[in-house]
Amino acid sequence: MKYDKKKYAEHLSGMVKFPTVSNVDPDKLPTEEFLKMHKYLEEIYPLVHKHLTREIMGKCGLVFHWKGTGKSDKLPILFCAHQDVVPEGDWNNWKYPPFSGHIDEEGIMWGRGSGDCKMTLMAEMEAVEALLEEGYTPDYDIYMAFGYNEEIMGGPGAACQIIADEFAKRGIRFGLVLDEGGGVANTPNGKVASINVGEKGYADYEFWVEDGGGHAAMPPEHNALGKLGKAMYDLECNPMPLKLVDAVIQMFKAQAPITAGRMGELKADPAANWEELQKICLETRENNQFFRTTTTPTMAQGSAQANILPEKASVITNSRLLPGDTLEELEAHFKAVLPEYVHFRLAKGHNPPSISRTDSDGFKVVSKVVRELHGEDVVIVPGLVAGGTDSRYYCPLSDSVYRFVGGKASSRVGGVHAVNEHIDTEVLDSNVEFFVRIIQTYGE
Repeated sequence: MKYDKKKYAEHLSGMVKFPTVSNVDPDKLPTEEFLKMHKYLEEIYPLVHKHLTREIMGKCGLVFHWKGTGKSDKLPILFCAHQDVVPEGDWNNWKYPPFSGHIDEEGIMWGRGSGDCKMTLMAEMEAVEALLEEGYTPDYDIYMAFGYNEEIMGGPGAACQIIADEFAKRGIRFGLVLDEGGGVANTPNGKVASINVGEKGYADYEFWVEDGGGHAAMPPEHNALGKLGKAMYDLECNPMPLKLVDAVIQMFKAQAPITAGRMGELKADPAANWEELQKICLETRENNQFFRTTTTPTMAQGSAQANILPEKASVITNSRLLPGDTLEELEAHFKAVLPEYVHFRLAKGHNPPSISRTDSDGFKVVSKVVRELHGEDVVIVPGLVAGGTDSRYYCPLSDSVYRFVGGKASSRVGGVHAVNEHIDTEVLDSNVEFFVRIIQTYGE
């Protein structure tokens, strides 16, 4: 099969031009931009729209169904991606306009959503279109589901909850689900493929303290904002307890052969080396996240004016829950640490989804394709994602849900959720080939 980098770059550039920014207020979702992008997808993927059924779910969720021949008894595959992007920030800080999809002379594409995650949506659609061009029909069914509010963790009317509920209503289960989240990286000790088998839970809490308010010229010893600030400091000083969970044990053991020095020795047997391991890992934020449920304050509000004492001071915190921890346990921790005058409520959140198996046919298929594309020496790591993805909605429908996109690694990718998001167009063909091979190999 021929893979056309130039065509993929042009198509992705076209997608980036649509400012499909999700919004916490469902009424402010730019639905028209999503629908314009749907029309564009019809134009560039005519065979997909001719041979697959397409449904709109929720406001503008896209679900495609490729009906197989029925010769195989394998469960269907589900490919996921999200159409929405985060806000672009200050345009003055962008090298090129954020929704231009500009491709520079070095083959770098600039634009919001180029990496997160319209590139994945493009690769999945291109793979199906290419196979249709060759007259290929799978012997099993294939679905593609593209939500529109992943970047706000679903929010009210979560698109992929709507889609997953409809799948469940129709009695559909999946033998393999693939979504964003991991990839192939070049390290000093070789290539590493992080096929992420799980992700942490997510929670936004509002904490607040109420007080009498009044004139700032006559302050009490501690006003509402001061009391709340002290409470948040106490919360930071008393985090959830350290814990070594099975998903992290799996990940560390897989990483051990490519981790230099003493750290590699510790990762080889995390449970036996737990006491020493936690001391070393707590020295970095990157490793700390794997050993506990984290909570950190991110937003604060007091009075509306500098000379007014706040009648109510509030803080929003963000928590990421380790597999095995629950929102109920987290709230019990808050009550144990904070004084009674601090109130709190869950603004938005969910418990960690289930951890997918590494001995399933789905994991074996993904691993096989990765080794074919990147070499037999690539190290397969069953990882854990600290962030959240839409894939969590499909965990009740499959034992094999993986957050992984298996194209070639490139150092010329960056800016996700920041200004100057960009992607290397030279590796786009490998992403398409990954999904083509998944489809073909799963059928074998």
